[in-house]
Amino acid sequence: MLYFDEAGYTGADLTNEKQPYFTLASVCLDDDDLEKIRSDIDCDKWGKELHFSSMYSNYPGRTLLEKIFSHSLLDERSVMLAFADKRYCIYAQIVDILIETFYYEQGVNIYRGAYNLAMANCMYYGAILHPNKELIKEYEISFVTMIRVKDEDSIEDFYRTTEKLRADKGTTEMLRELLCLVSQTYDTIEDTLEIAPFHMDLTVPLFSGMIQKWYAKTRNKYDVVFDSSEPFFANKDLLFSLRDMKNEETKVGYGRNKHIYPFPVGNIKIARSHEEFGIQLADLFASALNFVLTPRKDKFTAYQDALRLYPLFQSVEINIAPSTADFIERRMKDVKGIDPLNFICENITP
Repeated sequence: MLYFDEAGYTGADLTNEKQPYFTLASVCLDDDDLEKIRSDIDCDKWGKELHFSSMYSNYPGRTLLEKIFSHSLLDERSVMLAFADKRYCIYAQIVDILIETFYYEQGVNIYRGAYNLAMANCMYYGAILHPNKELIKEYEISFVTMIRVKDEDSIEDFYRTTEKLRADKGTTEMLRELLCLVSQTYDTIEDTLEIAPFHMDLTVPLFSGMIQKWYAKTRNKYDVVFDSSEPFFANKDLLFSLRDMKNEETKVGYGRNKHIYPFPVGNIKIARSHEEFGIQLADLFASALNFVLTPRKDKFTAYQDALRLYPLFQSVEINIAPSTADFIERRMKDVKGIDPLNFICENITP
């Protein structure tokens, strides 16, 4: 069984400064392992549902967390983590929603050869290194607002801010060229914005990456249990559709970045966390990772440093975050394979 839970969820609000990261954790355990962990950590003495937010701020809670994070059954074999840098995701979504559509209508596929990845990284670094921090903040907020509100005023405000940023003396030539592409999407923006409200939700891409990695490691199609929280509930129909494709098992994508479809999972169940100890464990790992990633200047910075020493929090392979130049260069050479979006659109049941 795979148990999932998340932390730092803000839906489409990618500009939330208090929660800059979205994290997801999965725990792969059977009933016997779960019962052994409960017994070993003396969970019943805690007397209530395990939640990181109510544990890290007090000594008994931190003591119990230490037992959990150092338990021999809770290591890289049974726990998988993922995270998304929300600020980077703003620029990835600008490329995905606006620029990709602009090129698609001209018959150009920017996913083949990872040009979308290169553009998202160029935009992101051009933004974070820009000297006019207030203008960059205004630009990011105007994009997120347009996607969420989708009215005429928000559209005009976003493109007006795009032009303001293009003209700013602190804008690099590379960023200016990409902003020029964004400006050209104005004529088709109304069609582009016919997207689902949860299009910018980060749950599905991270969950998908984790499922694919579990399947690659074990070749098992695990049953999945979600917490009954908004992100999973909102996307359950899409996940069912990806799982229930009628085609033969197919590797989809380019080069080394390939996924298996139909989605390699068994039953998908949404449960209440207080009824599933596995979900509670997933919550602890997701919340702890979020705690580790989020900058702090309070009395818990020492505990944050202590959590960073656990191996599971030191290297998280599944992420949506800025890439190194070497990684992008390797990905741009991956041009052989089946286009994932076309494949899904052709095989998914509406």
